[in-house]
Amino acid sequence: NYPTRLRRLTEAILIDGYINYSTEVKGLRETSIKTNLRAFRAFFNWAAKNGIIEESPMKNIQIGQAKSPAVETFTSEQIIELLAQPNLETFVGLRDYTILVTLLETGIRLRELVDIEIGDVRFNDSQILVHRKNGHDRLVPFQSRMAKVLRKYVSIRGKSESEALFITHDDGKMSRKAVQDRIAKYGRMANITNVRCSPHTFRHTFAKMSIRNGADVFALQKILGHQTLDMVRTYVNLFSTEVAEAHRKFSPMENLYRRNSVR
Repeated sequence: NYPTRLRRLTEAILIDGYINYSTEVKGLRETSIKTNLRAFRAFFNWAAKNGIIEESPMKNIQIGQAKSPAVETFTSEQIIELLAQPNLETFVGLRDYTILVTLLETGIRLRELVDIEIGDVRFNDSQILVHRKNGHDRLVPFQSRMAKVLRKYVSIRGKSESEALFITHDDGKMSRKAVQDRIAKYGRMANITNVRCSPHTFRHTFAKMSIRNGADVFALQKILGHQTLDMVRTYVNLFSTEVAEAHRKFSPMENLYRRNSVR
């Protein structure tokens, strides 16, 4: 089965599954990623030369650009359209709306989202305890609009055998794929075709909107959970030349609702 699996590797998989993951989740330095990519390229060239694969999936990947060359984000108008899709009269719709709001307001990763437990939500100081695989848990703040949404969802959610914050109809913890599928569905409903509707796009959008609203680079690093400033610097270079203040001022949800008359 090895050759078959190897043939399934594509340029997109390498960029999303290795380059972006190594940069944003593992926090590896660019030099380390480049070193590994060179080893990958040598291996794929060998595999192509020996007929195991038709051509190297790294054929068009420039090792000089360790990070993905493009960072996809939503526009404010697209976010408003996405938030308008869930049916708030149903449990699933309210749950999904809360997921979208949480991703936008906090910028957390998909795995971190599904791992949030009901006891991790701290309404008293408006923070969520976010768990990392490496044990480096962190507190992520949220503001009043998200607090209102969360309180309503938690009330409707009620008691459950599952400790997970986001649950299914049968009280099971939502899977990563389920969250991805729901967001993709709302993207189709909103007729968004020029950007991938995914949790990771929300993360990039959080970074973009936060920086443009004046986020402090060190506060942003802590909130996003990056071990180094490398990725945050990338965001700053892409989206702004000025960074200054804290989450209360740069909150994506707060600023979105100030500027646009939406629910």
